[in-house]
Amino acid sequence: MIPHSTAQHSTAQPETRLNSTAKSRKPKVVITSLGRVNYFEWFLLGLYQLQEAGEISLGFDMPLMNRLLFSIPVRGINKLRKIFIPDSYNMDGYILFEDGSRKTFSVDSADAPYLFDEEKLNTCDAYFKVNCPSILDEDSFALTDSIRIPWSDHKHVDNSLKRLTDRGERCFIADLGQYIRKIFPLMQGPRSLSRGMSYALLKGGYSNYLQGRNLRKSKKFMCYFGNAQGPAPEKNVTHPDYDWERDIMGYYAEQVSHPNEKRARIAEYLSGIGAEADARIISTSNADSGIRTNAELIVPLKDFCRYISSFQYNFNVSGYRMSIPSRFIESFMVGTAIVTDKLVVRWYLPFDECEVFETVKMGYERMEDVDWAQFERDVMSLPETDPAKIVDCFNRKWAPEVVARYIIDTVRQAGETA
Repeated sequence: MIPHSTAQHSTAQPETRLNSTAKSRKPKVVITSLGRVNYFEWFLLGLYQLQEAGEISLGFDMPLMNRLLFSIPVRGINKLRKIFIPDSYNMDGYILFEDGSRKTFSVDSADAPYLFDEEKLNTCDAYFKVNCPSILDEDSFALTDSIRIPWSDHKHVDNSLKRLTDRGERCFIADLGQYIRKIFPLMQGPRSLSRGMSYALLKGGYSNYLQGRNLRKSKKFMCYFGNAQGPAPEKNVTHPDYDWERDIMGYYAEQVSHPNEKRARIAEYLSGIGAEADARIISTSNADSGIRTNAELIVPLKDFCRYISSFQYNFNVSGYRMSIPSRFIESFMVGTAIVTDKLVVRWYLPFDECEVFETVKMGYERMEDVDWAQFERDVMSLPETDPAKIVDCFNRKWAPEVVARYIIDTVRQAGETA
């Protein structure tokens, strides 16, 4: 069995929080701003579920236009959202507790583990990081064994850049340590439950995913990756934007290899195993080219969990700034385990051995530095999975209402031991 990283256990012990809310309490959760709603659908669904169960009340204190644009389930609505809604990686809100206390929170969905919103860190009581680094008590983030990236702000140095995804040097956070007591790990939900955020739409999308669950696995291995190459490196980079992969690839040049290159090699390896594996790379071009060379391999999102459910294992390589992607939760909910390279981020509870099997370092390490022989030995030694146990872990740890309780209980306790 491949050993699982002990770094996953370095977080506080939230297990005691999950069921700590007394039944007599009924907090009021109020969402005040919502950026990229698809990142927060899982948490919203959980809050809606708790409201339906009578455990909380849920409200929204934001402009009517914002609520309408998040609720309308039509194609092209994201374009209107970008025009009318301020760009943000965060979902913000507050909770009114029965003792009269009011505590604020912010959920940071930025893929980059080294990217934070320092203004929110200053002002909120609890700051949830979806891609939370396993180690926060250093002065920078380890992208590879030899490269460290300074803790960075969402904001640009150039105030004229209005969109978060605009290319431009980011402000640095001089002392992240002063905020560590406020920072809590969270998790990543699936890529999309719905085009709108109403309870009915979110619940319908969730039900569709669960209907794809099949505990009888017909094949052993799958991988489903978008590209075989990273984005084209930016040229002549002197002050990189660390939230811009082209800058990372251009600035560090031969010191790094993009995760997509490892994904392509894994797909090639799995393809050689035979009928028990299904390895898909949608495009052999650069990640930012928009070219789909194998479009016939694309699985529609509505059918994706049903597709994953046929396999014992789904492969992952930490990428897109070393984040944990949605394929983890999309696999867990249908009883499929994850094989991954060494993780450098964590969720709010450690992964059980039945859920995640870690192999060698990959990420942005140079291709020639990856221990491919050990990787192949690890794959060949993988045991038969226990899909029922994986689903049990999902129900106990990652289901929407469970993570919603964790958020509420963590906000309740925020600052008590400061």
